Amino acid sequence: MISAVMQNLHDWDTVLCLQIFSMNGRRTLDRIMIAASRLGDGYLYPVIGLVVFLLNRTAAMMFLPAALIAFAIEIPLYKIIKQKIRRARPCNMISEIKNLISFPDEFSFPSGHTAAAFLMAALLSAFFPAFIVPAYLIAMVIGVSRIYNGVHYPGDVLVGSLIGLVSAKIGLLIIG
Repeated sequence: MISAVMQNLHDWDTVLCLQIFSMNGRRTLDRIMIAASRLGDGYLYPVIGLVVFLLNRTAAMMFLPAALIAFAIEIPLYKIIKQKIRRARPCNMISEIKNLISFPDEFSFPSGHTAAAFLMAALLSAFFPAFIVPAYLIAMVIGVSRIYNGVHYPGDVLVGSLIGLVSAKIGLLIIG
C-alpha cells in the first residue's frame, strides 16, 4: 500500500513537473527563470546579512546568529536527505524535459535552492515584517524556477521550502 501511495505521489509530481516545464520556450520568461534560479545559488545571502548589519545593527545582532544557526541546520539536513533518497532529476528521467541550467549535484530531492530561499524569507520577514510579501514572493519564484528549468520536481521544491522554514524557525527559537 505504501509503495502504491508513493507511486501515485510520484505520478502527480511528474504531471505537475511536465505542466510547469511546458511553459518554457518564451525568451523573456526563460531569462527570468534562469536568473531567478541563479539568485538562489547562495551568493546573495551573505550580501543580505551585510546589508542588514549596515542598516540595522541592533537587528543584525539577532538576525546574523539566527541565520548562521538556521543554515547550519538546513545545509547538512538537505544534503543528508538528498544522499539517502537519491531521486534522479526530472531532466534525467523524463525525455520531454531538458535542463535549462546546470545543477550542483546529481540528485533532486529536496531542493536546496528552495530551502535556502525560504529560510532567508522566513528570517527577513521575522525581523523586517514589511518585507514579508517580497521575501516570500522571491522564494516562491526561486522554487518554481527550479521546476521550470527542469532540475526539480514540485515535491522537491515543496519539501525544500519546509526544510527552510523549519530551519529558520529553529534558528529563531535558539536565539530567542
